[in-house]
Amino acid sequence: MAPRRHTLLFTMGDPAGIGPEILVRTLALRALRTQARVAAVGDPEVIDRAAHRARMKLRFRPLDPEQFDPKMDAKDGIPLLLSTSGVWGTFDPGAPSKETGRAAARAIEVAAKVALEGRATAIVTAPISKKALQLAGYPYPGHTEFLGALSGAPETHMIFVGGRFRILLATVHLALKQVSESLRVDSLASTLRYAAMAMRNFRWGPKKPVAVLALNPHAGEEGLFGDEEERVIRPAIERARAEGIRAEGPFPADTFFARSGDAFGVTVAMYHDQGLIPAKMEGIGGAANVTLGLPFIRSSVDHGTAFDRAWKGGARAPDPAGLVKAAQVAIELAARTGGRRLGWSWP
Repeated sequence: MAPRRHTLLFTMGDPAGIGPEILVRTLALRALRTQARVAAVGDPEVIDRAAHRARMKLRFRPLDPEQFDPKMDAKDGIPLLLSTSGVWGTFDPGAPSKETGRAAARAIEVAAKVALEGRATAIVTAPISKKALQLAGYPYPGHTEFLGALSGAPETHMIFVGGRFRILLATVHLALKQVSESLRVDSLASTLRYAAMAMRNFRWGPKKPVAVLALNPHAGEEGLFGDEEERVIRPAIERARAEGIRAEGPFPADTFFARSGDAFGVTVAMYHDQGLIPAKMEGIGGAANVTLGLPFIRSSVDHGTAFDRAWKGGARAPDPAGLVKAAQVAIELAARTGGRRLGWSWP
């Protein structure tokens, strides 16, 4: 029996950035369209112009999102496009604005609605601009929080998947001096809980331990270099263990990533760059950003909008490797879950 082809929705990202270009380059891949049913979400003219700019003959079939059915498929190699309101002509390519933020947000809202209604298994998102999103009146620092609000998720967490390690962040976009004061036993214990639930939901080996990194050099050296390990991290680990979660650590981060990635199901990093440096060691397309806590799968590129390279064409044409990786991760996770609605309660 052939494997099930799940339905993936690809949002266009900020139309002034590289999102539309990497989207059309990704959906042009015949191998991807044989593995999954795919549809773009965004402004039809933006998508068509991106395909033209990329010198691709790929065309899209616009469709009202309310008419979309998950069993619909590309006809004659023409992918579907869930149309959102037109934005082309209201912005300058390469420049984020209120208009581009609103257009990016609308594509996310449409894709989330379709997924929440069970008409898509996963959303794959092209990059957006936090500045443009907030100029448009959306008070979210990024996709993770926005999708959490749209789905009513009590918590969302950011994990990077597809490389050697699966790295879950305990804190995300914070200045380094704010990390220590943001780490709390309750919040870190909850992060470890989500790591365990992700291992269960995605069948990553639920009996494997969760690795927990230290914050300070040498894991604090018994308080010599900081007390967060004893004050926050160890108590959170003990709380997770009391709930039946195999949490181990805290491990000194400077030596941890020389270990085998197969030893642990998920690695929890204390701050952004501690986790993202090893996640991005292989460059663009080395890993995908996955949101935990949503009832559907969401994966995304591991890079930003690259406004300086958007809509240039030629040698400056953006590489779609990051979106291709995000699509591959979404397909893998869909196969692992069977396309079922995800639950986030422990045990």
